[in-house]
Amino acid sequence: MDALLGFHQHYSYIIETFTLFSRLNLILTAIILFVVISSIYWRRTHTFLVDFVCYRAPETHRAPVSSFLEHLELHEDELPRETIDFQKKVIVRSGIGNEAYMPTGMCLIPSESSLKYAMEEVEIVLFHVIKVLLAKHNISSKSIDILIVNCSLTCPTPSLASMIINRFGFRSDIKSFNLSGMGCSAGILSVCLARDLLKAHQNSLALILSTEPVCANAYRGSFKSMLLPNCLFRMGSAAILLSNRKCDREVAKYELQHVVRTHLAAKDYAYSYVY
Repeated sequence: MDALLGFHQHYSYIIETFTLFSRLNLILTAIILFVVISSIYWRRTHTFLVDFVCYRAPETHRAPVSSFLEHLELHEDELPRETIDFQKKVIVRSGIGNEAYMPTGMCLIPSESSLKYAMEEVEIVLFHVIKVLLAKHNISSKSIDILIVNCSLTCPTPSLASMIINRFGFRSDIKSFNLSGMGCSAGILSVCLARDLLKAHQNSLALILSTEPVCANAYRGSFKSMLLPNCLFRMGSAAILLSNRKCDREVAKYELQHVVRTHLAAKDYAYSYVY
């Protein structure tokens, strides 16, 4: 009987010891998993949107609907009546109010869409948003590591990216890219490009600039579908500051989680419409 009791006590001790070791193993496994997951998370490159600025033109460039309509009437000798009436109908129904803005070239009589006025417009809108964004966060132009400029129709030589580097004195080793001919899709492509570059270059700042000069979009023909940009496009630009620096986590407005981009040019029946 004593032997049986001793065996039972010994067996109970083994069971308790085994249970204790099992719990310790579970705790140890959980700690290891936590450390591994945390290490992977913190080693992963994070892309933060530190801030952005949208251009707001001064009152000297304000173009109310009445001015647009009057401008059309002054071109009555140059444009068919049907063309003028169509543009009037579009602008009235578009929802564009009296706080829209036009560049100097489009306010002239007759309007001017030369490269000179297009470049003047680009300089006005882009230089302003860059100054405001850098000043807002007290960032020197020398701190920018990546510059991406997208503008579809205005593609001069030297490029817009080179013009900005020259104007603001960015570093000689800055990674600069100038995207053109891609329409509105260049906006998401610029973000995608900046994200990939920030993955490859640690502790960096990326500046994205986007604009589309109204002067370069002026159309004086009679095709209704091609007259729409005359009525809908206005003066504007945007600057976005992205970062992968840990110190910017607390001041960033957002963190980039996903970028989904699909290119349909191979199958898109409307591919050539922009011509």
